[in-house]
Amino acid sequence: MNMENRVYARLNQGIDSFIRVASVLRRKEFNVKEINMISEDSFINLDIVLEDEGYLVNKMVNQISKLVDVKEIRVL
Repeated sequence: MNMENRVYARLNQGIDSFIRVASVLRRKEFNVKEINMISEDSFINLDIVLEDEGYLVNKMVNQISKLVDVKEIRVL
């Protein structure tokens, strides 16, 4: 049974920050169903929807949180 998990990430403003996150998601082969990006003041807010069995969400959060551009990340 596939399950959807939603993750919120707040990044520094700039397309480079988004590209770094997207590169990690692609390189680690996470099953991303949807990404929504909203630019706000000096930050980018990402809403990432993953299809997985649950345990991969924590792995993804750990990988993304290592990036210097990520100011906040949490599972919703």
